[in-house]
Parts: sequence; structure tokens; C-alpha cells
Amino acid sequence: MAEWDIGKKTHRIAVTGLVLAAADLLLLHALPAPKLHATTGALLPYRPWNFLSEYVRTDYAPLMIACFFLLAVAVLATAAHLRPLRREAALLTVAGTALVLLGLFPTDLADLSTSRVTCGLPGRVEPCTFVGRVHNPLSTFVFVPVMLTALSLGARCRSEGRWRGVFRLALVCGVLAVCGIVGATVYLHSLGWTGARWTGLMQRSLVFPALLWMAGLLAATRDLQAGQEHDGAGAVARRVPMRRCRR
Repeated sequence: MAEWDIGKKTHRIAVTGLVLAAADLLLLHALPAPKLHATTGALLPYRPWNFLSEYVRTDYAPLMIACFFLLAVAVLATAAHLRPLRREAALLTVAGTALVLLGLFPTDLADLSTSRVTCGLPGRVEPCTFVGRVHNPLSTFVFVPVMLTALSLGARCRSEGRWRGVFRLALVCGVLAVCGIVGATVYLHSLGWTGARWTGLMQRSLVFPALLWMAGLLAATRDLQAGQEHDGAGAVARRVPMRRCRR
């Protein structure tokens, strides 16, 4: 029962973090178009890279950084909740750790300057800094482990039918992500890639389907700890009569 209580707490924390992170992203979407700020206080024209991290160089930076940490809490709590599934728990731990680092190293875009190193890209507005170099590859360590977790649960479908729904949802979310990326590309091309109101649109196409899948995963594993305890008790019960019969 103690194990089940811990599972219920981690599940509750994961759901809360996921809901707050989704609400945070929806709020960023609903707010007026952000303006890009330089360290001098000037407003600079720029071509968006369509990363959610661009919000860090606007007045909405606290909301974006909070979102990183809320997602980290949700994913790490999910990993703790899934600890009976060691492979999936390990993958989600990697993703959650990467999200923590994204919050600690939000991006170099908040420190704008046109006179510093530009990573070899003359049209690049933001400088290359240590924070930016740490930040840039981290999103890969979020999305890839989450995708591998979905595939790993799909592999479990062969022996455990309970994961079929989760895997089917992963396929649906994958289709939504592809459609979102294609739609975003067409939309931004039609705007000339100005993206004034759609900062981070390309990454939204990945993030929101991922959040939907995480919600489905949490719904499917709500009683995971109880199920594990029940299976363990059943195994013991099945062994006891055998020992008695031998006597």
C-alpha cells in the first residue's frame, strides 16, 4: 500500500505539472505578439527561428522559463510513477533532466548584440554564448527520449495488451505533429516567415501532440502501482498452494 500511495502522489504531481505547463503555453499563445528586446533596450527586426525559446528574449521570458520547469516536473514525476517500467522510466528521466537544463540555460537570445560572434551565420542577430551553446542541443534530449518511450511501450504491446491504447495514441499524435509542421511551414511561408504572432510555431507542432500523448500515458497508468502490487500478490498466492501440495 505504501508503494501505491507514492505512485498516487507522483501521478498527481505529473498531472498538475502537465496541466500548468499546457496552460502556460496557451497563455503565451493568447497574449499580444511579443517584441524582441536587445540588451540596449532597442527593438530589433529579426527573422524568427520559430523556437519557443524565442520568448526568453521578450517581456514574456518568465512565463517561458516557468514552462520549462513545469514540464520538467511533469516528466520527472511521470518517470518516478513509471519506475516499475525501468526502461521507460530511464528514458523519461533523461527528458526531464534536459528540461531542467533548458530552464537553467534558457537561451542566448536574451543577450542580443550585433557586434559579437554569430556562429558563422552573418544574418544571425543573437550572439553565441556559453548559455546558448548549452541550450541549443537540449531539445533533442527531450523529444528523442519521449519518442523512444512511446516506441518502447509499443514493443510491450506484444506481451501486455494494456499498452495498445497508449501506442495508438502515440501514432495519432505523430500524425498530428507531422500535419502541424507541414501546416506551419505553409503558413509561415505565406507570411514571408515574419511569424509576428506565431513565435515558436514549429515547435508547438511537436510540443502540443507530445503533451497530449503524455496526458494519455498518465491516464492509462493511473493505477499502475496498484496493478503491480496486485500482480505480485497474485503470484505469491499462486505459489503457496504448490508448496502445500508438495507437502
